[in-house]
This record gives sequence, C-alpha cells and structure tokens, in this order.
Amino acid sequence: MRRVSIPQIPGYTPGDGGTNLSTTWGRPVGGYPAALWPGDRLNDIDSNPSGWVVVEEHFHTQDEHGGRGCVLVEAGSDEDALADTTWIGRELGGFSIWSSPSGESGYDNGLTEDRGGIITEFFVQARNATGTSLPQIDVSHPFLWFWDAFEVPNGWQYVSAAGREHELIRYERSEDAWKVEVRVQELRTFLNAYGKSAIVQVDYVTKVEQRGFERVDSDFRNGWAHVDFHAVADFLTASDRPSMSRLFGQYVLTGQNTARRPRWEEFHSATEHPSFIYGTHSETGEHLTHSCDPDELGTYFDQDNSRLHYLTPIYFKREVLQDYVAEPGRYEVTPFRLSCFNLWGVDISINTAGLVEVYLGDIGSKIPQEAWGHWRSYNVPPEGKMEEGRFRRDFLNQWASSPDPIGDMRRAREDANGAAVKKLGGELWRSLPSDLELQYRSLMGPLTDDPSALIDPLLIIAKVFVDGLDSKLLKKAVVGGEKDEKSLSLLRKLLTSLGDAADSSKVLRDLYAMRSRGGVAHLSNSDSKAALAELGIAGVEPIFAFERVVRRVGEAVTKIGDLLADSAGIDLGRAKEE
Repeated sequence: MRRVSIPQIPGYTPGDGGTNLSTTWGRPVGGYPAALWPGDRLNDIDSNPSGWVVVEEHFHTQDEHGGRGCVLVEAGSDEDALADTTWIGRELGGFSIWSSPSGESGYDNGLTEDRGGIITEFFVQARNATGTSLPQIDVSHPFLWFWDAFEVPNGWQYVSAAGREHELIRYERSEDAWKVEVRVQELRTFLNAYGKSAIVQVDYVTKVEQRGFERVDSDFRNGWAHVDFHAVADFLTASDRPSMSRLFGQYVLTGQNTARRPRWEEFHSATEHPSFIYGTHSETGEHLTHSCDPDELGTYFDQDNSRLHYLTPIYFKREVLQDYVAEPGRYEVTPFRLSCFNLWGVDISINTAGLVEVYLGDIGSKIPQEAWGHWRSYNVPPEGKMEEGRFRRDFLNQWASSPDPIGDMRRAREDANGAAVKKLGGELWRSLPSDLELQYRSLMGPLTDDPSALIDPLLIIAKVFVDGLDSKLLKKAVVGGEKDEKSLSLLRKLLTSLGDAADSSKVLRDLYAMRSRGGVAHLSNSDSKAALAELGIAGVEPIFAFERVVRRVGEAVTKIGDLLADSAGIDLGRAKEE
C-alpha cells in the first residue's frame, strides 16, 4: 500500500507522540459499556495544551457530574505531588483559627498548606459566600499582579506593551455550577517566572442505564499524570442511571518560556527584529531592506558609515495610523507623535509626499514588537522630502518649529474662550463630552486619498466649533435675538456688533452647510458640490483639503478671539443700539 502524507488537523488527526491521555492511555479491557470510558475528558488532560485550560469546575447533569481544581507546588516537586491520585491542597482557600487542649493556638490563612512535606499554594477557587447566590471566583493575587490584570465581566484581562487587551481568565457561573479557564501561555509564563508547577485536579463521574457487568479498575501513571479509573454496575441504586465510571486524579502543567510576556518584559524579549524598506537599488530598482534591531544600526559614535544609521527615516502610507486614530481613548496621535497610554510613544512626522516618517532604530526600540507586523504592511520606499522643522531639530540641532495647523486651531479656541470669559462671562465654546474630547485631541487629517476619508475629521471639527457653541451665552450677549435663532446666526450678530466687517464666522457657516447638505459623503449631489466650493476644497486632494479647512477655521477663531479681546470696554447693549 502506498503511504501518503497528511496534514495534522487539531482535534481530528493525532500527532506523533501525543501529549494527552486519550493517545497515551488505552481503554482498559472489560465488558463495561463504551460510554463509560471518558475519551473526551482524557483528551482534555494534556501536558502541552493550547488555548485555554480549565482550572476550576463544578457541574451536575443527568449524564455526568464532577469538576476540576488547581493548586501550585514548587517546580521540581511534581513527582511527590503525584504520589497519589487524591487531590492535594484541599484546605486551601479558607481562613481558620485553631486551638489545642494544651493551650496552643494559631491560624491558617488558606494561602499555603504543608502536608507530608508537600507545600501547596492557593491558585483558584469558586467560593460560596454568605449574602450572595452566585459563587465568588477567587484567583491567586501573584498571578493577577504578574500580568497587571484588571477585572471585566466574567473574567480578567491585561494590557500588552502595544496597548492591546488580552483575555487572561474567563468564567461561567450559576448558583450550582461554574467553570474557570486560564490562558495556557500566560499561565505557563507565570509558572516559569515564579518557580512553580500547576497541579490540575480532575474528578468526573459518568452515568449510564446499562446494568450487569463486572467491575473494572485501571490506574495510569507517567511523569506528568496520575489518574485512576473504575467502572461499576448498579452502584447508584436510587438513580435511573445506576451504572457509573469515575475518572479521578491529578496532572502537572510546568512552567515554560512562552511567547507571551508581561508588559514590562516585552520591549526586551524580542529575539528577531524584522527588516524594513529604507531605499531602492540604483541599478536594479529592488527594495533595500535592513533590520530595525538598534544593536545592528550605526550611531554618531561609529568611525565610518559601514552600518546603516539608527536615524535612517523609514516611510509608511498614512493608513498605518488608521487603527490608532480609531481608538482615541487608547492612543494619542498628532502629526508629531504617536503614544499609547503611558506605555510607549514614538516620534513621527508627515513628509512632503504625505508619508509617515519614523526612524529605523525607533521602530525597533520604541514601537512594541506586537505592532511590527502592522507597520511592515504599510512600509513603502522613500518619496518626498522630510519636513524641514524636523530636519533642523534632529540633524542640525537648531530650535525650529514645524507647521501645526491643528495645534494652532486648538490654541485659537482656547484663547477665544479666555477672551469670551472676560467679555461675556463664559466660554463661547462649551466643554466637550469625553468621547468628543478624545477625538479632538487625536484629530488627524485624512489617512487615505479616498474623498470619503474627509468625512470623519471634518465632522469632528464641525461638532467642536459649530455644535459646541454655547447658544445660551450667545442669547444673553446678543440684544434682540430671536427665540429660536441658531447659534451661528447669533454669533454673526455678536461679531457684527463688535465691528466685524470681514464676517469672520463665515467658514463655520460653510462647514455647517457642507455637513447638512451631505458634504463629502455625497459628492454627486449638486448642493454638496456648492458647499465644498464655498469651503474652497472642491476638487482638492483630501489631505490638502483638510489642511485648508483647518487653517481657515483656525484663522477665523483667532479673529473671533481678537474681536472679543479688543472690545473689552464696549457695552454690547449700547453697541447694538448704535
């Protein structure tokens, strides 16, 4: 017969030298029903599991009942811990005070137990606490602290160095059943660092209707498991499923140096750094690439240029920032810097071709390795010229600013609000809701050349500078305002009364008109085209259209602030009468 090669499919094709009991422990011989041999449960008893492992469980159904537990022991004491199938550490997870007839007294804190020279440590339990119907899930604090975990509904999560949440523990619970699972890689990384092994304990009873067979007993023991099995007929006399089998024992999960690292180790754990495009070959046109490993890059202290310099600029499509801009509560993005909480940050810039620039060495040392694949997918060859301010700062050691129209616009709003407080007794633009504040703080221009990319950033500007106007303050400030008069109309009247001959608020009305007529979302709409033309961005590439709007809004708000500041001595009521 011709032999063929087949792929290994988890759950369907056993691999060579299987690591679970279903592949290493053959079914004991006997006349008992096949349903009593717990093949699925044996499949879950694995010395090298992937994904999740159940560490605490309790349930009771018509066909089966049982569960799991888990305690910790010192690494290297696994053999002693598996000397018997009886669960060890049964007294953990409860506080007790004791006294003896001789007058001695003390307490047990429920965190460690020493029985027969085997020291066990608490890891997890479901605790029935008085005052609540649901069991309370208690988890080892060292484990939670190691991952800096935080509680979420039905579990715990942690944040990686890249700022991403990862599941750590998940559980299901009801009044009389529960199941707690832990991510395997995170558990084994913790055990490796802590010098412990996990003893996972199993106890499953399977029940069937068939009767009249001989009892079968079997015992399995190897270097990582010790489990008993027996099948007995007519044992549960009061049940309509009187025959049963029981799988009972313990197995070991050892510590392991896995790919998962706590946040404080991630930046120093990379074994391989990816390469990025930094140029093109002058003769072949092929991409030139180099590792981002800082140790392989040159510095100003090198004697020659034999190594590519740490400060070699690497270029990316603007789309590389989309995922970060989409989560303003997690990331702060400006044209000059990208940062995540207080975890990491890297300097960036936008060059004359609209590409994002990051120094090669900064990629390897300041962007977490979890994000390297994302950045590589947007890496492109050099094009355009570095923004002059950054070049002068980073390479000529000169004090130099860079164009910052978004920052100028934000500062103009703050200054105008300050002038409004003095003139009108309150801020012209209200404080922003928290979600809008986050979006405004990370406001960026379009990150693609698709005209629809203008929608979200222009909508944020409209919400801040149009919807954010304080209509109540304006109604108080404008004499003769109509009952239902809109904020933009009231603002125009106010500025006119202050001597605004240039109609400084026009760009805000144009912005409102663009949004209300469909704007960039419906470019075929004739009203939209007219609105875009009023804004001065009809037919303009999205990135330049955005910059033009931002500059116009910033200039308008600056003028509004100047009018308020320069008119501090003018009485608004008298100005209106005149």
